[in-house]
Amino acid sequence: MDTGADPTTFGRWLRRPSKYMVPLPDKVLWTMVRRRWALGGRVPKKLTLLLDSTVVVRYGLKQAGAERGYNPKKRGRPSHHPLVAFIRETGDCLGVRWRGGGAHTADGAAEWIEDLVGRLRGAGVEDLTVRLDKGFFGRKMVRTLEGLGVSFLIKVPRHRWLSNHRGSWRFSARGEAVFPDEDLWTATGKLWGARLLTVQTTRRVESDGATNIDGIHALTAWRRYNAGAVVEQRIEELVQLSAGRTAVDDRGGNALLWSLAVVAYQTMHTLREHSLSGSWRTAQPKRLRLWLFRLPAKLTTHARKTYLQFLRGEPVRGRLLVAMRAIDHGIPPPVPA
Repeated sequence: MDTGADPTTFGRWLRRPSKYMVPLPDKVLWTMVRRRWALGGRVPKKLTLLLDSTVVVRYGLKQAGAERGYNPKKRGRPSHHPLVAFIRETGDCLGVRWRGGGAHTADGAAEWIEDLVGRLRGAGVEDLTVRLDKGFFGRKMVRTLEGLGVSFLIKVPRHRWLSNHRGSWRFSARGEAVFPDEDLWTATGKLWGARLLTVQTTRRVESDGATNIDGIHALTAWRRYNAGAVVEQRIEELVQLSAGRTAVDDRGGNALLWSLAVVAYQTMHTLREHSLSGSWRTAQPKRLRLWLFRLPAKLTTHARKTYLQFLRGEPVRGRLLVAMRAIDHGIPPPVPA
């Protein structure tokens, strides 16, 4: 007799409790982040908050929120456009904001940043920098970040009218280490109270950015911004965990799916950081799935106990046993206080 649930059962389950369950994974996620920092002995005092959006293509209009909007992968196709937040230094995920495909990149970002900054400061973070790409650039965002009193690095689109706010070009000898075969030129200016920095090489490698960090050189700001590109890798890890693979015809249900996906990411990130060693601590989900989940083993019972037995010649056996012991003794369950 087939006892498996019909796929429509899961869709109904996601629709019914979505109204009151959507906030719960966010609370669980934040508890996991704080407890992971507690395992390290202290809360990081200096962090960089990364926000970015991702596009999930949909083939059809039955999934709630599947709308035609910004879609660089397949133009004209309906999509979902969620917003995710990570910490650059620690790799932790701070949450997701589910949005329909018609949402602009910056929709809801300013309000969410205010909430995230408040949480991080309440946890004990003292020096906070926010890194955003050009889709978030705007007067409202700059004003919001200035009002929060955080440092920020924002990519600025290449608009012609920005040249009116940019100063004269100056040759920079610092570029020799980064561009050994090219000359580097920089320019500074002012826009909405923030510093406008531009980097340009003789091969027209150009980059505009806005920041409020006093005295920072344009090349240093450019390099610090590029260090935040790791957010693309984090989003790819979410994709490998099947985030966005499924959708239902309910907005709350889709938001709940994405919330559960980021909890799965944070669970994996906690396990690999505290239970594994060496290069396994940065292994992506597909590598973990290939080497750990494929281990040949068998379940046996003896004296009313169940044992999981691995082959002695299995090369990953020792690492997995160490990880399981660490999980058993070191990591508290992610239950909200």
